[in-house]
Amino acid sequence: MRGLTVGYCLGDALARVPDPGRDPLLAGTPSLIFLHGVEAMIRSSVREDLTGRGALPACSWHATARWAWSTRQGHLPQVRQWRDTASPQPWPDGWLAELSSLAIGRGSAPAVEAALELEDLDPRPGWSPGDSAGDLVLSRTLPVALLAADQEWSPELDARVATSARDVAAYSHGLPAQVIAVAVTRTLAETVARGEIAPLADPAPLLDLYADVPDQHDVRSACAALAELADPTATRLPATELARAGVPSGPRTALRALAEALRCTTTHPARAEVDKALREALETGQPGAAALAGAMLGAAHGVHALPVDAVARLDLAHVADQLAGDLALQVTAHPALVERDADTWLHRYPAW
Repeated sequence: MRGLTVGYCLGDALARVPDPGRDPLLAGTPSLIFLHGVEAMIRSSVREDLTGRGALPACSWHATARWAWSTRQGHLPQVRQWRDTASPQPWPDGWLAELSSLAIGRGSAPAVEAALELEDLDPRPGWSPGDSAGDLVLSRTLPVALLAADQEWSPELDARVATSARDVAAYSHGLPAQVIAVAVTRTLAETVARGEIAPLADPAPLLDLYADVPDQHDVRSACAALAELADPTATRLPATELARAGVPSGPRTALRALAEALRCTTTHPARAEVDKALREALETGQPGAAALAGAMLGAAHGVHALPVDAVARLDLAHVADQLAGDLALQVTAHPALVERDADTWLHRYPAW
């Protein structure tokens, strides 16, 4: 868990500075949204302990609203709805809301902000009006891969991860990006479970997963693009070739982030090659690709395989590490069910 969470933020931050070898590393907006997504994993699990129903997609969207509030976007309708629901209790709540380091602007998130601007948001996969192909969708779905921590990889776990990622992605981005995000999250989850870089997940099951969406053409196009990437030689194709299936693949798209990260991590999959894989990811000029590569490398080899000096310079390393530790504690000890721990834990991670 720690390798994945710290690795994602590290890759994101490294790609944002002129001199990754020396500069202070400030993680960007993707990392903030990602960390709130990890918090949602904990709060969903706490909710499941207490009510029998985790409601991860809603918990994830609630976490996204808390991120927006912390970055002074409390006027957005979806954010106001959560604040009104909490009233008269204080909101935002929970541990992350108390951290000043997360309450600063680190860049925009157009697709997410556009979804938060909607008075009425249809959370069904394929029904959101969003059409973004951006890689920020990965910051919302990749925390779902943590479901595979300390689990044996199986078709049942794959299906659980896929369904959860599908329902989380549905809130904000266009359908092709949603499908790609599910494939990426499945691949990362398998990496977590097996402790080694996994090949791109077979896209064929996604056709059934999205069988009920209104626009099947978008689903088929995304699956066709994923099938091209499943061929190791395809990950080296230029963006113009990646777009042959009709899915946007330019800078900052989910497809480009996947293609570049997959190339770097599958070319250098060993623990001894982590530094080289990260350097190649940085050379792509794509923060999304570097963040994904960092998450995959950290998930496969653990937090101690990541560059020590870079982690020491990462401003949110302690937050990412603490969240991973708290998630591990939640799924093993269930503190909300322990009388002496319940009040403190529920203040830290309210069950909604």
